[in-house]
Amino acid sequence: MKLWRAVLEKELLELRRSPILVLSLASLPLTIVALPLGLYAWLLVAAPDQVVDFLRELYAIPTEGGKAAVLASLLAKNWLPMFLVVPIFLPIMISAQSVGGERERRTLEPLLATPVSTLDIVLGKSVAAVVPSVVLTWTAAIIFCGGIDLLAFRFTHLLVLPDTTWTFSTLVIAPLLALFGNTLAVVLSSVILDPRAAQNLAGMTVVPMLGALGAQLAGRVSLTWRFYVGFAVFVALLDVLMVYAASRAFHREKLLVGR
Repeated sequence: MKLWRAVLEKELLELRRSPILVLSLASLPLTIVALPLGLYAWLLVAAPDQVVDFLRELYAIPTEGGKAAVLASLLAKNWLPMFLVVPIFLPIMISAQSVGGERERRTLEPLLATPVSTLDIVLGKSVAAVVPSVVLTWTAAIIFCGGIDLLAFRFTHLLVLPDTTWTFSTLVIAPLLALFGNTLAVVLSSVILDPRAAQNLAGMTVVPMLGALGAQLAGRVSLTWRFYVGFAVFVALLDVLMVYAASRAFHREKLLVGR
């Protein structure tokens, strides 16, 4: 068996032994999916036609389709930046504990004393953070799109989601963001002794996404599919830089002496 797989199995075992962490991982996507679905169900019943017409004009939603289609497009367009917080934040929650947590539990020294290479350690820990995060993100996307379609179908008789932007963002941008969140957390947890401080600092990366959400909700900007394509290219370039930084930051001797 490849040595990185042994590190991966160790990380997954520790993840299963931490029910609080697993619960916190599941609670974020569950909340982000449940809120818009509940709002959509309520709006289908309570939103006056005048309000729907106003929202259609404010967010430049095509006039095709009735009330249900307009509201579905509105939620799909405006909630996507919030949804993309999930693939950033989940690997941060896992990876921030990957080095700092092991140092705190005094299990880092035995790991670094093994013949496992630095690349195998970083790769095993990264896969253990990125893969569960991406799977949870994809699962949340399926529940969100399926829930919207289920609620809207009796009005539209069509499946309104996923559209092109949601499909591209879920399949392409989400894994790129998960890799970015993971590598950033590895870098910070390698240079900061306190895993909670590393987690908090890495978590600040979600602020730009929340800013984009706020600007779009206010009608100041309209995030089109061109924005998301450009954003994917930008994140991919950041990933290359962060992978390099993570490989440089994970220095065995410095980690052993805690400097």
